[in-house]
Amino acid sequence: MRKLFDTDAIEASLKGFQDVFPQINDQLAIRRETLTDAMVEQIVEAYDFLNTLLKKDIDLFTPAGLHTLLEINHVVLCGTKRETRTHYYAHLEETRKSFLRQIRPIKDWVLRKRKESDPYYLATGFYSRMLSRPQLFLEGNHRSGNVILNYLLISKDSPPYIVSSTNARGYFDISGDIKFTENGNYLDTALRMPGHRTRFRAFLAAQVSSKFLLGSQ
Repeated sequence: MRKLFDTDAIEASLKGFQDVFPQINDQLAIRRETLTDAMVEQIVEAYDFLNTLLKKDIDLFTPAGLHTLLEINHVVLCGTKRETRTHYYAHLEETRKSFLRQIRPIKDWVLRKRKESDPYYLATGFYSRMLSRPQLFLEGNHRSGNVILNYLLISKDSPPYIVSSTNARGYFDISGDIKFTENGNYLDTALRMPGHRTRFRAFLAAQVSSKFLLGSQ
């Protein structure tokens, strides 16, 4: 049976996190921008879009499906309203150019590894490659990356990971370490990244939850 995301449960978790975000932000090693109502709405819209793709059996990492990866970032940043898209057209076009420059090695790695890899190794490998420098998208890499890594998790029969008030600090601190690591730089990749990936892989395995999937109750 095809797994789909429970967007109501995801929205409730994100809103719970949003309520305590100021306190959590004060505890983070690197402070984050405020999670606004619009951001929550657009993340939920991205999961609605992803559910549509799952129903159509669209593979996001094939050449035909790559535009859907970019569209997830567009939805996370701008939502689905046409007038908003028009207003940010120039920025979205620059995002597209950056995406096309960065996606190939990430896509190739996922296609090589996903059959034999466990879900947490696969999701961590993708996330660390798209979030470390140079980042895959111009903006919204944490939010977009979380949506896409959950696509990879459920494609490997794992529940997804959704940020909540109880697990946000660990997620953001490890993500911050990944973000400020140079991907492809020999010393950073060889010396720092393996530790970051080990921590994130263990974090995902401990924090995924089937309550964010439809029909899980």
